[in-house]
Amino acid sequence: MKLLFDSTELSYFNEKSGHRAGVFNVALNLFKELKKRGVDITFCVDFRRYYFMKDVKEFKDIPLLKERSLINLFIAKILYIAGKFPYPVYYGLNILARFYDKYLYKVNKNNLEQLKDYDVYFSPFTPPSREIDRADLKRFRMIHDVIPIIEKGMSKNTKDWHNKVYNSINNHDYYVANSEYTRQDVLKYFSFIDESNIRTTRLGVSDNFKPCSNTTNFKYVFSLCTMGKRKNVIFGIKSFFKFIEKHNVNDLKLVLGGSIWRRFERTLAKELGHIDKSKIIITGYINDSELPEYYSNALMFIFPSLYEGFGLPVLEAMKCGCPVISSDRSSLPEVLGDCGILVNPESDEEMVSAFEKMYYDTDFRGKCIKNGLNRASEFTWEKCASELLEFIKEKAV
Repeated sequence: MKLLFDSTELSYFNEKSGHRAGVFNVALNLFKELKKRGVDITFCVDFRRYYFMKDVKEFKDIPLLKERSLINLFIAKILYIAGKFPYPVYYGLNILARFYDKYLYKVNKNNLEQLKDYDVYFSPFTPPSREIDRADLKRFRMIHDVIPIIEKGMSKNTKDWHNKVYNSINNHDYYVANSEYTRQDVLKYFSFIDESNIRTTRLGVSDNFKPCSNTTNFKYVFSLCTMGKRKNVIFGIKSFFKFIEKHNVNDLKLVLGGSIWRRFERTLAKELGHIDKSKIIITGYINDSELPEYYSNALMFIFPSLYEGFGLPVLEAMKCGCPVISSDRSSLPEVLGDCGILVNPESDEEMVSAFEKMYYDTDFRGKCIKNGLNRASEFTWEKCASELLEFIKEKAV
């Protein structure tokens, strides 16, 4: 089997941004597992990320499908260089590139011709190019959630990347959902998909995540996410301060990790201007190599998200021996099980009670750590890749 692996997400390998988060890690770990199994892999990439992908030396041993369109190459080069331009210029050029992709892009015959050498296309997220969409390939794509549809419906905005992602879902390709909750959501919002053409394949957690020795001299609660409204960060912060003020807890800080959005910083100042900011540590982006230490040294990990397709940080925390307080919404109960505390992410009372239980009941916290480590061991990338390959072989042969 000759597999085309869409490496668009992997093209962000050299960048320290929100792109190197959940979907990136899924793509990276699935690629590593497929490579271990000796699958004949060739990378393909959204033309706009072509030169970024060519620049990643860690993947030089994997062939990259050549871009044959001269205009695509020209635009790709401009976007590659534009990374050094002022942000407004860079942003504007990306908008123009999206407009071209939506309205002016033409299928390149040479790009289409070279696809005859491949049997299967797999994408960890990115929708297929027009050439791949026309080629005689079995196409498989992972769907992580339907959040944009739930939040605002199918947008017609040319700047909306998710518009392209979801509008490309059809009734003849095959899909992999990262949780049973996501699978049911997909079938709900895309009722034309045959149930047998979408398979649940739960994600794994990297071996990099494991308990580390304590290197901090203070106690803290840890939370990791991009700072969007759906992540419910403000609720988590408010609940933290209600807990420490209720019990006069003076030895605990709140560490917030993840890419910081400017809008969130303004919201934080507006809604929480009265709080003692010395109790909050905002780290910004944290490298994967450093994350296990943040998890391991935390007294607890909180994840009050309103909706998750899977909730990988919860699994990472358990793997590092960190007890978890999580929202009881969407897929999160599938991940946490009974190994932590599930709360209503809109109930101050439940969240404060969860803080109290984790902070004061050391026996309970120890039980969460032990059970969490056992449960996390059930989620492996080896298992995820095996289930993916089984599905591909079932449908592609």
